[in-house]
Amino acid sequence: MLNAHQIIDEGLLQLEKTHGKPAQVGYDLSLKQVNKLESSVKIGKVLKDKTELMNYIPYGLMNLDGKHGWLLYKGVYDITFNEGCKIPNNRVAFIKQRSSLYRNGAIINSPVFDPGFETEFMGTLLYVHETLFIEENARVAQIYFHECAPAEMYDGQFQFDMQRNRQ
Repeated sequence: MLNAHQIIDEGLLQLEKTHGKPAQVGYDLSLKQVNKLESSVKIGKVLKDKTELMNYIPYGLMNLDGKHGWLLYKGVYDITFNEGCKIPNNRVAFIKQRSSLYRNGAIINSPVFDPGFETEFMGTLLYVHETLFIEENARVAQIYFHECAPAEMYDGQFQFDMQRNRQ
């Protein structure tokens, strides 16, 4: 597993818009955008040759006790971070929630971020089990990288994740 200095020195993350910071063995990611997954309008499909996503409905910001952020109720949310990535052929990444999120009843369980994956803004799913307020740009997750043998570079349908980049 790489430490924070290795991650930064290797340029694995795009940090121009970051509100995160180096952690011991990863980098803390900050929250940029929240969308609510809504399956009642469109059903998501995992097909042999592509994936069709269910509706992602923009979830509005609000003010709570003078803080600008999102009041999240039980459910599944698509979250976007301020930070992006550019993963070389000998690295693989995972994202986990920070303990502050976990202790408030929310879990992030990210997919594998494959060698070759690149995007301006990373994202994943957040599972909220208890009502929770998250301030805009708060550090909510940590990305960590492992070294791997050189692998074929990712070139799938979510490369550069243009849907996420338009928000």
